[in-house]
Amino acid sequence: MTLPPPSADPVYVPPGRLLAGRDGKPLTTIVSTGAAVCLWDTVSGAGGMAHFLLPEAGSAPPATRFGDVALKTLVEELGKLGASERRLRARVFGGSAPPIATTGGHLGDRNIEAALAFLKARLVPVLENQAGGNSARKIVFMPNTGRATVARIGPDTGPAKT
Repeated sequence: MTLPPPSADPVYVPPGRLLAGRDGKPLTTIVSTGAAVCLWDTVSGAGGMAHFLLPEAGSAPPATRFGDVALKTLVEELGKLGASERRLRARVFGGSAPPIATTGGHLGDRNIEAALAFLKARLVPVLENQAGGNSARKIVFMPNTGRATVARIGPDTGPAKT
């Protein structure tokens, strides 16, 4: 899906959705255990954000709430806007978890691992990785420049992975 015509406010990317555009309109989301992956092409000015909730679709019907589907779709949408996959850069956010004991990786860890594995397989450099901890993050991303601002929401007693 491409962005609507420019307006004064940032465009909200809900969980399980993605947006791509070239008009410089800021994209925003709030992410916790999910992952928000921001991609942009440094030459064409095309960029976008995917906010997914689960690492992979497995045998479920493909949907952008799954990381594997969302990231593949975002790369395809950026290509339609003139972006070259070899020029893409990434910022990764999210993967928080409540401070509870788990036996194995929690969903937040698995979402970030899926994002990083996809990007590594596509040789997309990750310029920022703010993942982990136990608080949500508000992201505002400028898709034409790749700049992002991040604000923590609520107290965070756990370390963020960088």
